[in-house]
Amino acid sequence: MLGLSSCAFAADDMSPPPTRKHDVFLSFRGEDTRDNFISHLYAELGRKKIETFMDHKLARGQEISPALYKAIEESMIYVVILSKNYASSTWCLDELAKILECKDRYGRDVIPIFYEVDSSDVRNQRQSYAEAFVKHQRRFKDHQLDAWKAALTQVAGLSGWDSKVTRPENRLIEEIVKDISRKLNLNHSFLNDYQGMIGIEKHIEQIQSLLHLESEDFRVVGIWGMGGIGKTTIARAIYHKLATNFSSRSIILNVGQEVERAGVYHVKNKYISELLGEDSTSSGLSLKSTKALLVLDDVSHSNQVKDLIGTCSNFGEGTRIIVTSRDMQVLKNAEASEIYEVKEMSFKDSLQLFSLNAFKQNYPVEPYVDLSKKVLNYAKGVPLALEVLGSLLYSRRTEEAWESQLKKLEKLPNDNIFKMLKLSYEGLDEEEKDIFLDIACFYRGYSENVVALTLDSCGFSALIGMEVLKDRGLISVLEGRIVMHNLIQEMGHEIVRQQCIEDPGKRSRLWKHEEIYKVLKNNKGTDAIRCMFLNVCKIEKVQLHAETFKMMDNLRMIVFYNPYDFTKDSNVILPTCLESLPDDLKFLRWDGFPQKSFPLDFSPKNLVKLDMPHSHLTQLWQGDKVLPNLKILDLRGSQALIQIPDLAQCPNIEEVILSHCKKLGQVYSSSFLCKLKCLWLNGCISLRSLHIPSNILLTTSGLIVLHGCRDLEMFSVGNAKMGVQLHGHTVSRHRNIFTALKLREKRSRSPYEKFSNSFDLLDCLKLNTEPKHYMQLLKLEVLRKESPSLFPSLNELCWLDLSYCQFLLSLPTEIFKLKFLKRLYLRGCFNFEDFGEIKETVESLMLLVLDETAIKELPSSLHHLVGLEELSLRYCRKLEMIPSSIGSLGKLSKLDLIGCESLETFPSSIFKLKLTKLDLHCCLMLKTFPEILEPAETFVHINLTKTAIKELPSSMEYLVRLQTLCLNMCTNLVSLPNSIVNLNYLSELDCSGCHSLTEIPNNIGSFSSLRELSLQESSIVNLPESIAHLSSLKSLDLSDCKNLACMPPLPPSLNQLFGYDCPTLGRMMTNSKKDTFKFHFFNSQELDETACSNIGAESWLRITEDAYRPLFFCFPGSAVPGWFPYRCTGRPVTMKRDSQDWPSNNRLVGFALSVVLGRVDIDDTIPICSSFTYTLTYESDGRTHIVHNFNEINYYFHTKGRSRSVVQNHIFMWKYHLNLSSIGNRLLDAHNFTFGCSKLEYLSSSKSSVIVKEYGICPLYRKEKDENGGNSLRH
Repeated sequence: MLGLSSCAFAADDMSPPPTRKHDVFLSFRGEDTRDNFISHLYAELGRKKIETFMDHKLARGQEISPALYKAIEESMIYVVILSKNYASSTWCLDELAKILECKDRYGRDVIPIFYEVDSSDVRNQRQSYAEAFVKHQRRFKDHQLDAWKAALTQVAGLSGWDSKVTRPENRLIEEIVKDISRKLNLNHSFLNDYQGMIGIEKHIEQIQSLLHLESEDFRVVGIWGMGGIGKTTIARAIYHKLATNFSSRSIILNVGQEVERAGVYHVKNKYISELLGEDSTSSGLSLKSTKALLVLDDVSHSNQVKDLIGTCSNFGEGTRIIVTSRDMQVLKNAEASEIYEVKEMSFKDSLQLFSLNAFKQNYPVEPYVDLSKKVLNYAKGVPLALEVLGSLLYSRRTEEAWESQLKKLEKLPNDNIFKMLKLSYEGLDEEEKDIFLDIACFYRGYSENVVALTLDSCGFSALIGMEVLKDRGLISVLEGRIVMHNLIQEMGHEIVRQQCIEDPGKRSRLWKHEEIYKVLKNNKGTDAIRCMFLNVCKIEKVQLHAETFKMMDNLRMIVFYNPYDFTKDSNVILPTCLESLPDDLKFLRWDGFPQKSFPLDFSPKNLVKLDMPHSHLTQLWQGDKVLPNLKILDLRGSQALIQIPDLAQCPNIEEVILSHCKKLGQVYSSSFLCKLKCLWLNGCISLRSLHIPSNILLTTSGLIVLHGCRDLEMFSVGNAKMGVQLHGHTVSRHRNIFTALKLREKRSRSPYEKFSNSFDLLDCLKLNTEPKHYMQLLKLEVLRKESPSLFPSLNELCWLDLSYCQFLLSLPTEIFKLKFLKRLYLRGCFNFEDFGEIKETVESLMLLVLDETAIKELPSSLHHLVGLEELSLRYCRKLEMIPSSIGSLGKLSKLDLIGCESLETFPSSIFKLKLTKLDLHCCLMLKTFPEILEPAETFVHINLTKTAIKELPSSMEYLVRLQTLCLNMCTNLVSLPNSIVNLNYLSELDCSGCHSLTEIPNNIGSFSSLRELSLQESSIVNLPESIAHLSSLKSLDLSDCKNLACMPPLPPSLNQLFGYDCPTLGRMMTNSKKDTFKFHFFNSQELDETACSNIGAESWLRITEDAYRPLFFCFPGSAVPGWFPYRCTGRPVTMKRDSQDWPSNNRLVGFALSVVLGRVDIDDTIPICSSFTYTLTYESDGRTHIVHNFNEINYYFHTKGRSRSVVQNHIFMWKYHLNLSSIGNRLLDAHNFTFGCSKLEYLSSSKSSVIVKEYGICPLYRKEKDENGGNSLRH
């Protein structure tokens, strides 16, 4: 659920609808209906107390009046009486167009009345409607006629009333008034709730766009998220907002519980009876002919959706079904065309919601600000938690009580929150519950792959189970790591704790170090324990009993890990002999294991992963033990290890890690290891013999690491025919063996010549040290002389790195016959210029890197690389042409063309690719941007920085998902296409440094999503008036616009405005309503007195209206504003605290600070480079304290990529908040404040002549509560 309050909420990204003054607006043709039908309808609406607007003027002009437009905008419901002569009036047609615009923009209701006309005649403009348009054609242009016809077609398709069907007239009027009353009740109900739902507008706007209400198809939309995140509230809000757009509607809450309680047919009957007013047994035909809105809330199983709604053929055209669920799979199985994820609330909205419940106002009160932030950090944006905790803390009116409650929450979650979240857990099967509890207790924040392998080793189907948890919203994955909400993790912890509240030894999982310490120390383990996960650094040394693990028969996982110091002995001390370990153990990790071997009776038959880094083991065990399930053996850093068992006892082994086992002399297997993938032996300085019969080097992922094995004499990793020996530095010539073998030699021994004699192409050897030097030495001339015979022998090669082979001129086509080659690197081959033709289809190659080569063009046969996913041509400075065949590479998802200085154009077929980013940065000769022939839905970012582009095509609008467009330093760019405003997802447009750009499209205000607009250093003269309509714009940069003369009103969403060095700017207006506002107008010499006065007045309002809204102002001026009570010229200002200036019934919340900065000699022409820091000095506890701050004006004159000269005096203003200061509480008792600034001359290359000419400080107080129950500020 979302929070409710009595105060109105202004959305960040959605302009509020106009104030409602009228319930109903009547649109009619007077000569047809005024004296009969309309007069009767108007009278009946009056009797029902429904506020109705009717234009009583009989004579109308040619154009609709602004007052009438305003009346339309301020009405809730529009009743359009479509009579015989309605279309003959252009006034009526303009009225109708405006009505439909408000319907689409604000979700208003339109009720058409077909008064003695057929709806089909209106829809198709026949009969009198056709005659009307014949007359209009003589006076109006086609686009105006088309707009009116479209409006008539649209309104005729809406659900309304027909005077020929509902008779007599008094009954028709009665039914119309009933319909209006019902719609008004719905709207009023929604509006009352809507005003207080914090953050709801953004959700409604986004879900409404997913519903595509303009389409007549059947559509299901899902709303997904964790428990308590607000799905039900959002669904109810969208239902009430859109209900009147549908002829019938129904919302069913708690579907899962209702189905369990009363059965699916009861729920189905319920919604059908609400939709149709009849029983489901007779509903088939009626339901198909109904445009319905149906909301099914909290569906728990896929079969519930199937049983309740069946297929789309059961419903009428235009029907919309909204389904909410915690389970993503439910929504996928419901064939939802779109799924909307409800994410956590922002910090700002969270603070407001919590404050409304905890303080009954929009902001926290002192001294609870820091405590409130702790609550927000705990709740992490979950509305349910914020409401519950806010209400819980409301009655606790002391800081000590809050602290006590927060400490309690750290140990025990709130019961209401726990019960709500546990519903998601209870819907899991037993294995999924185990996986969830393991992740909640042990693996939050771990790599997804590592967790999957670990859970697999415990016998789970990890990938399937983790997908289920993702679908239920219990986990997510970010950058490869598992993310779990704090509250969900706490829910998992509480489930385990409740298994036995008093005795941790009887719980299934132990992860708290203090509990594990007690269990181990007192030998309290039981067969209930299945997993133990301990950071040994967090406990004191504990002596285990010989039979510590004897009672833990079901233990499947032991992890005793040390994340810090591997050389330190473990805090878990074993007796002379550990007598037993559980036979069911599947995963054992014990960092620094203190014994020399495992217990004699340990049966590791179930062990899947044995992880014992930095152990004291000399051997694993005496004799042979079969480990049929072992997949990973990790003994890295076990410096006492002398031997390991015959690996033939581990037939399923996949990875062996023995790095830096310095005493290990031999590794062998007496039988073939068919599953071995990785063998790490680096740093095994005593290793002499390695014999591993396997196919490790015949697999694409096979890897052996041997660097540092300086005494290795016998090396055999294949069968008898494929053995390879390495003695000293001589390697016999056996191709087909190496695919990813890595060797590292000491530079001092200079083995290059021997390697060169031993390998033709290093036998696919990828050296690990300074490949540039190795490759230069080898020169790879073999590629020119012996290529026909060489490449067929490298048929297992999967990775070929020829980077920095300066003698390489071309690539033999035989290389593309290597069936397993996935990656080919030619980076830095400065003389490589001929790629050659590709004569056959290549499926395996995924990555091709040609960076910094001399290649001039790619072959047209490039389309044969059908498996290519990444192509990098970065800094190919001679590249002139890209073939159009590149558009055939269906898998290509990354293309890097940065720095291709000779490239003049590129083919339009590029837009057929699945690229998300097209980066042409520093393609200095690129002059034309090709036409885009069809919608390209994957492109998100396009960077054309420092290109020679002159214009963009109008087909840019086909980049339908584009979010950022960077045109920085496109000095030849003259204009932007008008169609650019059709990029509905574009949020960032950078035109900085476009010196030839003098204007932007007049319709730029149509951008609905633009958040950042930079026109820095362009030649813009005027901004279009429509810029005020950029409802999402947050940042506008006009710095260095030397020709900018004036600015129109700016959008209210703006929170950053940059205008450094705009010398010709004379007029400007700001209209921002944002909480955070930064206003930078520096060196605007022509800014007129009225503009500066308005800026000063606005700064006063913003500084005094709210304690917690950060702001910054810089604008031309020579004096600190007069409303600062403490001002001083030429030296720091001191404010003395006395009984008059510091009333005891007020609280200090911070200061408004101001300085005037200017030059000593205004005629000085020396460039100025100054940096400042400011300080607050105060006296408290008999001592003088200094608070330094570098944030506000430090480096202010070194911004936007340059050092700036000061050409006039400037006023700077900002706030200093006590709640942001670590010394806030001491300041409350302080006195004699001094505010001063100092220059940081050491940061300047020359002496600066900028000085602080005047200081000002204004204390800001807040009353405990004003007369309305909220905060107030005064100075």
